Amino acid sequence: MNSFWSDWNQMMKPRVTSLVLATAIPGLYLGSSSSPGTLLVFMTMLGTFLMSSASFIFNQILEKDRDSKMKRTANRPIPAGRISMTQAWIVGFAMTFVAFGILYYFANLLTAICAFAALLAYVFLYTLLLKPRTHQNIVIGGVAGCVGPLIGYAAVSNSLPLPAWILFLMIFLWTPAHFWALAIFLKEDYKDANFPMLPVVKGVKETGRSILFYTVLYVGSVIAFYWAEPSMGWLYMISSVFLSISILYFSVKLFQNPEPKFARGFFFFSILHLFLINILILIDHSISA
Repeated sequence: MNSFWSDWNQMMKPRVTSLVLATAIPGLYLGSSSSPGTLLVFMTMLGTFLMSSASFIFNQILEKDRDSKMKRTANRPIPAGRISMTQAWIVGFAMTFVAFGILYYFANLLTAICAFAALLAYVFLYTLLLKPRTHQNIVIGGVAGCVGPLIGYAAVSNSLPLPAWILFLMIFLWTPAHFWALAIFLKEDYKDANFPMLPVVKGVKETGRSILFYTVLYVGSVIAFYWAEPSMGWLYMISSVFLSISILYFSVKLFQNPEPKFARGFFFFSILHLFLINILILIDHSISA
């Protein structure tokens, strides 16, 4: 039984999905003129979780052969033979159907479409089209992971205002720097699987330069949110500037020393950074409400 849950945990990647959920929560509160109902928040989170999990299942189905060539992924449930392709397809489609129904019934059609569009982007645009063909795969394909704010705003307002798109842009610019740091310390794995990731194609020095470039753009979007969202106050502004200086420091350090240990440090700090920014948004909004 423990192995069963462990295998499906690997298939659904709840730790990765938690970041999508974290970016959806600010939209749920900023997009509403009053505090959203508990049931709406819970069901929006549940639907988003299921849709995101389904996209990861489809990703692992489609990358079965490549996963078997990488040390990091060779023991995943599908290439290791612990979960069959048929089981994975059934669960993936069932989760997609249930997630769409939950978001449509408890929120609205726009919310369901946003979540489903993210799944399509991740499965078709990123996994099938871009990832095997271009080292810029994560730049374009990364849109799939940016829909959290759109889902949150859509669920409470049935609209997608400018602040929702600024948050979308924030995650869009955060994703390449975050993912390329991962690709630096997993360079040999990606090379073995014949994935044209940036460090494999252009080398770690160029990757470090690209990480710095996108980090600067990401920081700009973080600061821009203060001006786009009227409820943001000085707490967000001062704290976001401090956090932005911190991540810029890490990106410069990585650019100067594009080694796996520095890439690993930037990778984990970037996760913390995005979480803290979203928490700051919620705190500052609650203070000004």
